[in-house]
Amino acid sequence: MNASVSRAVVESFYQAYDSRDPQRIGALVDDNVEWDVFGPVGLMQVCGQWRGREAVIDRFARVIPKVIEFKKFERTFLLVDGDESAACGRVISRHRASGRIISHRAAHFVRYRNGKVISLRSINDTLDAAEQYIGHRIDLAVGGKSGVVPV
Repeated sequence: MNASVSRAVVESFYQAYDSRDPQRIGALVDDNVEWDVFGPVGLMQVCGQWRGREAVIDRFARVIPKVIEFKKFERTFLLVDGDESAACGRVISRHRASGRIISHRAAHFVRYRNGKVISLRSINDTLDAAEQYIGHRIDLAVGGKSGVVPV
């Protein structure tokens, strides 16, 4: 295990993350950062894997702005333990292609070394987000019987 990360460093990272400023974020990630956002890449191009600081900077400078206009990450909690943090909340953005507001749950699991992010794993409620991206519910019926309860 690496040295413990301070809550102040974690809060600084989330301030940079919320700013969406690629250079500000880049200053807080390790040269060899592993950045994974789990989800259907073909539908949600903000999902995928990025390796290294320059790739993460490019994600925030070029990839994300093409797909969404980020509004905020409403954190419901943030835990810091040792060299790791975990955050849970709701990501709110505007989908550029449709103009729809997309709001879905997400969790971040982040590891730090020497005050910098070395690993970020983002797990999103991708079914909810994908339905919002395409503008309708996804039929999950198997063999003609739907497991989805209407709302």
